[in-house]
Amino acid sequence: MRLLLCIACLCLFAQETSAQRLPEWTPPTKGQLIDFNIDAAGPRLRRWGASDLPTPFYPEEFLPGLFQRTLLLDDVDFADGKLQWIFTGPHGGLTVVADGDSVELVMRYYDSVGYNLVNGGKPGRYTEWRAKPATTRYEGKLRAITVAMDHKLGVSVALNGRVWHHKTCPLDLTRHQLRFTGSRGHLRGRLHMPEPEATTVEMDTSQRHQKIIGFGGIATPTAYAQLSPEGRQQWWRLVVEFNLLIQREYPMGVQLNRGMDNADRLSDASPHYYGDNFPNGEVSDFDYLKKIRRLGGEIWFEFWKLPPWAVRTDSQGKSRPIIEQYVRAMVGYCRTCQERTGAPPDVVGIQNEVHQPTDVWHAMTLALRRGLDEAGFKDVRIHMSDSGTLVDGIRRAEAFRSNEKVWDTIDYSATHMYDYQRCFTDPDRYDSHLKKWKEVARGKPFLSTELCVNSGAYQWPGYRLAFSMGQLYHKNLVMVDASALCYCWTLLNVVQPSFGWTRTLMVPDPAEGFLPVASSHQLRVFGAFSRRIRRDMVRVATKTSSDDLLTSAYEDADGHRTVVLLNRSIRPREIRLRWSDATFEQLEQVDPYSPNRVLPAPKPAKDGTLRWTIPPGAIHTLTSAPLGSLPESETGQ
Repeated sequence: MRLLLCIACLCLFAQETSAQRLPEWTPPTKGQLIDFNIDAAGPRLRRWGASDLPTPFYPEEFLPGLFQRTLLLDDVDFADGKLQWIFTGPHGGLTVVADGDSVELVMRYYDSVGYNLVNGGKPGRYTEWRAKPATTRYEGKLRAITVAMDHKLGVSVALNGRVWHHKTCPLDLTRHQLRFTGSRGHLRGRLHMPEPEATTVEMDTSQRHQKIIGFGGIATPTAYAQLSPEGRQQWWRLVVEFNLLIQREYPMGVQLNRGMDNADRLSDASPHYYGDNFPNGEVSDFDYLKKIRRLGGEIWFEFWKLPPWAVRTDSQGKSRPIIEQYVRAMVGYCRTCQERTGAPPDVVGIQNEVHQPTDVWHAMTLALRRGLDEAGFKDVRIHMSDSGTLVDGIRRAEAFRSNEKVWDTIDYSATHMYDYQRCFTDPDRYDSHLKKWKEVARGKPFLSTELCVNSGAYQWPGYRLAFSMGQLYHKNLVMVDASALCYCWTLLNVVQPSFGWTRTLMVPDPAEGFLPVASSHQLRVFGAFSRRIRRDMVRVATKTSSDDLLTSAYEDADGHRTVVLLNRSIRPREIRLRWSDATFEQLEQVDPYSPNRVLPAPKPAKDGTLRWTIPPGAIHTLTSAPLGSLPESETGQ
């Protein structure tokens, strides 16, 4: 084994040190070109406190969410200098450095003064940490350098059209510039941007799929309690506008007393496991739930940890439910919810994430249905125990399906999908699990009960990470016919911001007067789906000429229609969309610079075709469905 490792290291060393022959290069014939000319003998830019440089080339553009840019090097004399192609973004950047015989890629992070400690404690003019550069030595004439940021959280550098470096890179890059460091030499060439690619989109309303229930997640009462009066008014406007009308309860569990009269006592809320944070879980707010109901929303209830008085320890030391006490606790919550909000929860789950033996799940399901019916809650629906991952969710569905009576008893299949994070660098690798889930859970409407990013490797506020989650929302709706999508938290109180970036859509912001604010780009991407895919819409089939344009379409009985288009290509897409007899009023744009920006819909041509362009890495929602608005009667706290 050691010999193999040594050989591998030697091979890697050889790749880094031996020169690679560059391929021949044929310049592109289409696309936008911008000339640049940097000459060491020409005008120089004097920088305060630093040496002067030949005047750099500053493209005026703000880069799209995904992109491909190519430097066409028509006339280069490196002499004693180097080409520096510098990309910058809000949290870091990368630099491609080239001279006459080598090219290197350097990733840089500069959003924390903690990098001073990484660099030995000596602060520079600005904080920055640089990853180890990837270097390629080359032979031949360097004619083109291409940098691409793709939908797989990757960045690649190609020389003369051949990729030499590829790295996982979560950074958002917004601007770029070109420098030359030499006292002699010059760079003359053109910046190339790819042309839009024509893509057709058609609807087939004869193929009808799931009916939509809605969108939502957990708005934890401890976070809601932190909002100022103005913050609460703003929160309800956002709930209705973003259509987050499913409140999934994370109810009192380990603190619930036998009398079950402390379910909404904020002082009994348990601290969640997010770093140094304060109590932010396991409690209810029935006044909040009552308002959700008035706004037309739903309440979903499910225990995670059961109350101590509802569990026992088996011979293997495992915690198992005392079935009659489990049912008592579930029915008790339904009674309290009915008393305090006017109705019991719409849906209850068997138990969130906790694994039980198959026979225990079966007993819990049958006893719960019996207990609900006997208590007069025959209209309360049940979903199966949902797992944290889709792979384990498949096993749970098989376990529930193994007893025909149990499978007939549940109303919905359900699971979380945290294992999708393992596929961020290749999202379509997840498809095989989704296909298996659809096969195993067939016959039951599907509730996608919890989606977010909880991996320490991806705690990041960036747009491209949120865009990766957008691909998962599409796959849920199109591949497994999800009737509802729930983010983990819709509102969560956090102290360490990284937990807010990915686990919740919004947080109370003390710096903004305790108003609810988007914690990252996750809200806008989730909103690209939730805002205009309304309750009772039915998904209809779509057909597109490009695999990298993800599309889904919806309509309701009143003639409202919505199409969501997600461009995961590195090229713009010139859309040609046809939907017979459909009229659209608005287009919502989501990208790094557009938080659900509402624009007029494109006007149809004489043949009814709608034509417009979607930038790479953008999501466009074409719609005639009205945006939700808070009724005047609900504008108070």
